Amino acid sequence: MFSFTKRPEQTIDLAGHIYHVNLAFNRVIKAFGVLDDETLSDIEKIDQCFHIFSVDLQIDDLATKGSIVSNLFTYINATPYGNFDDGAEQAEESETAESIADYDFEQDAAAIYASFMHDYHIDLNNELDRMHWDVFKALFDNLGEKTPINRIRQIRNDDLSNYKDNAQQAGVIAEAQMYYQLDKNKADDSFSGNASAIFDGLFADSE
Repeated sequence: MFSFTKRPEQTIDLAGHIYHVNLAFNRVIKAFGVLDDETLSDIEKIDQCFHIFSVDLQIDDLATKGSIVSNLFTYINATPYGNFDDGAEQAEESETAESIADYDFEQDAAAIYASFMHDYHIDLNNELDRMHWDVFKALFDNLGEKTPINRIRQIRNDDLSNYKDNAQQAGVIAEAQMYYQLDKNKADDSFSGNASAIFDGLFADSE
């Protein structure tokens, strides 16, 4: 999470050991893709995510890798607003909100790229492995309404009942929603962006 009082995280302290990591936005997005890959086992997901984030780390112990990756995703998923610390009901509401996200970093990559160019004149191709996730997410979350990605999100969230008196416009919006439909919303068990269940489940038996 972006902060003016501390620099974006480049290391992780685990049991007194400092590990160097790379949390560039493209690496984080790639790691999200790994977690979403149903062909991989939980162990394979942890191993691949570890190698995505690590900087010259030579660690073979699965538990250590899992702890590092789990802590990194806790950091990545932190937000300045809407983090709940108490109540199962609030946590469930938060997970539900995540599960119906109206964008996808991979599928919407071109629109996001164009949006950064539109608002910030930033070429994200020049920022690969350089722009930290915290910086990327702060900029992404504050893109203007007229940017390509936010116009697409508006289409996805448009309520067709608003056009009950205009069948032609309703048809136009419905066609646009079909065109911009997210692939992950076509399945019922898509990854919501919350990696904790993978790590909690894998290491529960070892505690």
